[in-house]
Amino acid sequence: MIRISLCIAALIASAPAVTAQEADPNRLNWLTGCWQGDDGVTREVWSDSEDGYHFGYSIVLKNGHAIFFEQMRIDPAPMPVFNAYPRGEGPFPFPAISLTDAEVVFANPDHDFPQKITYWRDGETLNARISRMDDTSPAAFRFTACAVD
Repeated sequence: MIRISLCIAALIASAPAVTAQEADPNRLNWLTGCWQGDDGVTREVWSDSEDGYHFGYSIVLKNGHAIFFEQMRIDPAPMPVFNAYPRGEGPFPFPAISLTDAEVVFANPDHDFPQKITYWRDGETLNARISRMDDTSPAAFRFTACAVD
């Protein structure tokens, strides 16, 4: 009996790990595209999935000049990780704490601000919200599709 149990345990241990954590590499494709903020000055652009990786940038313009830019990368992992490079510095990682078919919440309680980044789709609109972990100091963004220049 012990010999059979050891054989079963050995087979289980050597089997390839196939778990619910394996995710569709295209699960965040609803984020991709060029997005113009309702404020008329903020734009985010996200690439299609490259084997689960998404690459993006955000730019804020004032009088036709960039006053802020940020490069972004989302790593697939079992749960995606948002990596921010504001003004080229970073990365500052924000692991996902929640993920559905149309919303993802990233968080890093050790970061000064923001600590929480949420993206969600509402029809043809992409929404984003940044805040502290307790949802204080929120800033919301509403984006509609645009053309990449």
